[in-house]
Amino acid sequence: MSASDDIEIVRGRAELLDQVRPLWLALRNHHNKIAPDLGPVREDDESWRRRRAQYEAWLGDERAFVLLARRQHRAVGYAFVRVEQQGSPTWEGDGLGADLETLSLLPEARGTGLGARLIALVRDEVERRGYAQLSLTAVASNHDALRFYEREGFTATFVVLRDTGRR
Repeated sequence: MSASDDIEIVRGRAELLDQVRPLWLALRNHHNKIAPDLGPVREDDESWRRRRAQYEAWLGDERAFVLLARRQHRAVGYAFVRVEQQGSPTWEGDGLGADLETLSLLPEARGTGLGARLIALVRDEVERRGYAQLSLTAVASNHDALRFYEREGFTATFVVLRDTGRR
């Protein structure tokens, strides 16, 4: 797959979730490879059941959406975005913010520019709707993803630390 391949990207909601399942499982498998220290991953059906339930709950907010990338009618990537009220007792800048909850591409679609296209479309929506910011969370050991997000203009603002001293 190259960046010039014919990719269709559609915006939708719950009607796209059935097509998202293999993409979610590809991400779950990738997380298992790059973060084995986080423990065993859930079985396919259980992992998807839980993630789908989260997506359906977030889609209860009309502002949430899915971008699904297809090549020849086969899903090859997606972005899931939810919107929430953001604010800080420390910093100014309250308002609605978009959270790029998930960005996943099938392994053969990585490195083709598709991830950047999906982020650009998410940014367009964030700008069009006037949201205060766009943020995302990434697994700390996912070095390729972190480099990609940094190239796309994201910077780390908070770091979550996990107590591994207690067993």
